Amino acid sequence: MRFREFGINESQTIFEYDSNMSDSDLKNMIVKRLQSEEDRSMLDKIYQALEKSTIDERIKGALGQDEDARGKVEIFAGMIMNTEGTYVEKNNFIKNYVNGFIDVKRLMQEGQAQGFDSWLTGDEFVVRVFNNLYTYTPQGIGPGEFALAVLSPNISSSGRSAELAGDIVAGNTMIEVKAKQQAGGRFFDGRKAKMDQRSVERAFNELGIKVGKGISGKMWATTVRPQVPQDKIEPLVEIIIKGAFAFMELSEAQQLKGALVNGDNNQIKQAWGLLSFENYKRMSKFDAMLLLDGPKRSSLYFTSADSVSGVLIASQPYVVGPEQQIHPQMAFKV
Repeated sequence: MRFREFGINESQTIFEYDSNMSDSDLKNMIVKRLQSEEDRSMLDKIYQALEKSTIDERIKGALGQDEDARGKVEIFAGMIMNTEGTYVEKNNFIKNYVNGFIDVKRLMQEGQAQGFDSWLTGDEFVVRVFNNLYTYTPQGIGPGEFALAVLSPNISSSGRSAELAGDIVAGNTMIEVKAKQQAGGRFFDGRKAKMDQRSVERAFNELGIKVGKGISGKMWATTVRPQVPQDKIEPLVEIIIKGAFAFMELSEAQQLKGALVNGDNNQIKQAWGLLSFENYKRMSKFDAMLLLDGPKRSSLYFTSADSVSGVLIASQPYVVGPEQQIHPQMAFKV
């Protein structure tokens, strides 16, 4: 470790470091510098540097008790070790790790948007650790998933078992996690969705309507629907719904059908977003959903989209177009 890692200016006279000096001279120089140091924060960093191997091994030992952390213990230990914090804070983290730092009952409080600080327990060091782990997103893993699984013995990653659905499991509840960084996630899994956009595009073409790169809900409501003969609107709407919601019956999509037949853009967005949740839940077989808003540090847990329809916000869906754009990005009001 170099002196500048402690924030010490190498040009100071007392630190005229020479690689050829003897170990004894170097030791005397360091001791002299420490005797003159009065900054507690700096002294703490120096102490941590001297005890780094011990702290690191203790963090690994603590993480080794958690099945999710154990497989990537070197990565997680490094992230925790490099999180800004005092020796006391890191020592407290190690001692309390076995109990976890997530109030799972509060996290799973249904239907109410709440701040991370309402269910994230522990001191400010724990908060900083969570923030670091939140951004860890190896392939196939979304933001926040490992942070929750690693910091609670009562939450596990569902990826460990082919029999589990969702992203994490809390108790017996399989939870799908959708985390927002810049934009909200979509209630959609391209591998399972079984969409039929070719049939939808063909139906538009038969009416002489060019799809181009796609038709958004807004385009449909304002410019395209008025072009469709009145007796053709309802049959076309049913084809649109079947092409996007393979796991729902038409009888379950009456709100969206009504919005597509007569509603405005906002009604279409809302109805589409609510139905996309039910379609997604049925295709992926999870029990509940947890939305995380990283920038606003807020979460929303629910088992039914209708129960939180007042706070869910749907962006623009596409009635026809590329599959990854059909279902809207979803967020929630805080």
